[in-house]
Amino acid sequence: MQTAEATVTTGVRTIVDIRALRKSYGSNEVLKGIDLQVKAGEVIAIIGKSGSGKSTLLRCINGLEVFQAGSLSVDDKPLLHNNAAAMRELRQRVGMIFQNFNLFPHLSVGRNVMLAPSLVKKTATAEGAEIARQLLQRVGLGEKFDAFPDQLSGGQQQRVAIARALAMQPSV
Repeated sequence: MQTAEATVTTGVRTIVDIRALRKSYGSNEVLKGIDLQVKAGEVIAIIGKSGSGKSTLLRCINGLEVFQAGSLSVDDKPLLHNNAAAMRELRQRVGMIFQNFNLFPHLSVGRNVMLAPSLVKKTATAEGAEIARQLLQRVGLGEKFDAFPDQLSGGQQQRVAIARALAMQPSV
């Protein structure tokens, strides 16, 4: 696995700090002492062949995977898997989009984008709808607010998932 970096803005602050990270599944060590520091505003790409640990690394950053060794902090806060409140706070600051998008099929596109901010941040419905409309417009789907996921192409569903992740205003 390799990382390719392209700096968008030079930030002084490190937003993701990974040191000597190790993760194994049984006897198969997937992450072998990964070191990675990402500055605020920096854009990186994690590339590698299938099975090289790309998704595992991302899942570790969001606290969805427990690693065996090393350290990982996001926004100067270390991952604390044994602290449920700290993990909930972390997940509010880290946006994730999964390969199958996990859109709720019974909710409109707009409601999919509005759901997490309303449940987690207690965003008012009108404000959530306005944010959802702005984000859908930003990803080129402004006219799809009332559509349902099964009425969209795969690429459109992916863009809804991006808008949904951005609705939580993550730092990562």
